[in-house]
Amino acid sequence: MHPLDLFDRFRRWFGWALPGRQSWDRKPEQVAPERPDDWLLEPPSLEEARLLFPQLDEERALLRYQQLRLEMRERDGRGF
Repeated sequence: MHPLDLFDRFRRWFGWALPGRQSWDRKPEQVAPERPDDWLLEPPSLEEARLLFPQLDEERALLRYQQLRLEMRERDGRGF
């Protein structure tokens, strides 16, 4: 088992007794980067899409890359 997995398990079991419990239970809006630093808001790059999905043609790679970015934003609770 990875040390971070052990730490997470310990944190979940004994989190109620640790000081600073509030810092573990933050909302996505509290930890989201500032708007100028948020790379998910930048326009998608064809070069990055090609590197991530070399097996696809340019158009499909770009569409898949946009879908991946939207999934990441939704998962992090940043909205669209």
